[in-house]
Amino acid sequence: MPTLVSASVLGATFLSSLLSGGSIIDLDVTFFVQLALFFVAFLFLRSLIFKPMLALFEEREASIDGAKAEARRMEEDASEKGEDFDSAMRKLRLEAGEQREKLRGEGRRLESEVLEQVRAETQTALATAEADLATEAAKVRSEMEREIPSIARTIAKTLLTREL
Repeated sequence: MPTLVSASVLGATFLSSLLSGGSIIDLDVTFFVQLALFFVAFLFLRSLIFKPMLALFEEREASIDGAKAEARRMEEDASEKGEDFDSAMRKLRLEAGEQREKLRGEGRRLESEVLEQVRAETQTALATAEADLATEAAKVRSEMEREIPSIARTIAKTLLTREL
């Protein structure tokens, strides 16, 4: 309860000073000295601390804004380069597809040429082989026709067991 008593005493003192017409704040020379010291300290601190800090804050803010602008510019640049890359890739894919189809056609053409050449060579070889076979067959027939009488005598001799 002592705080209640002291508060009531303080309130009574304040009330009595108001009613007596006296001022709560005593304006003497110390007030003006303190005010002058405050302004000197303010000016001193403003030049040494506040202005450099504000300049540092402004510089940081400008740096952040510059970095944001640079990031936006780089993003736009990357987007443009990405679009250019995509269009170039589409173009290359189309060219590659055309080239692939061209090579496939060339491969088919070469395949048909090689097959035709092999067929022609095969036909030539087959015709040569048939001609050689026919020549050999004619030789064998002519030899057999020459030897038929001698073979016939040998067979007859063997069958008849006597000489003819």
